[in-house]
Amino acid sequence: MGFFDSFEKGLERTINRAFSKTFKSELQPIEIAARIKTELDSKASVISRDRILVPNTFEVRLASPDFRRMKALGQALIGELTELANAHIKKQRFQITSPVAISLVEDSTLALGQLAVRSGSKTTTVSWAAVLDVAGRRLAVPKGQTSVGRDASAGLQINDSSLSRTHFEIIWDGSLAGLRDLGSTNGTRLEGQPIAANTVVALANESKIVAGRSQFVFRIVAKSESDS
Repeated sequence: MGFFDSFEKGLERTINRAFSKTFKSELQPIEIAARIKTELDSKASVISRDRILVPNTFEVRLASPDFRRMKALGQALIGELTELANAHIKKQRFQITSPVAISLVEDSTLALGQLAVRSGSKTTTVSWAAVLDVAGRRLAVPKGQTSVGRDASAGLQINDSSLSRTHFEIIWDGSLAGLRDLGSTNGTRLEGQPIAANTVVALANESKIVAGRSQFVFRIVAKSESDS
């Protein structure tokens, strides 16, 4: 579902409909959503093929009459805009260093119906962290070689009796990642394909790993300096 489809089925239905007679020719909430989406797309910074950083703070500047009308919608408007921005970030597989924050600011220099969006990031120093998502849990993958299996001796212990004690390992150097099956009984699949035991294969962001009855998603996420 596209950004505007989602918007029309969400914010426009629940908010715009109730205020359509009030706004008339004035600025509509859907126009703010469109500008935030444009800001995300135009300010995307490509770090590598699967790592794209985008702003996470948005200051929406509005003419005084529009500001008063939008402000009257309260947190409902901010909440919907934030949800839609997050949906677009997820769909495009963008990365942010901290949660999206949107604020409305009155700007007397703007004419009725005009708006300006200023975007930025709360942090300037970014590092990359590796994680494994499995069964609703997010597990941090430290640098080096980290084994995954059912036994307490594994670097990451998973409650799945169909896993070998140490089933596979992830090699992560802070930039690149690899996957190796450790001679497991039931094997390891990467993106649906079995991998040879004791052979390292490249592991990309958003890769899906199946081992035993468990499905893992390997992700490389942006991490701010303050998170470290």
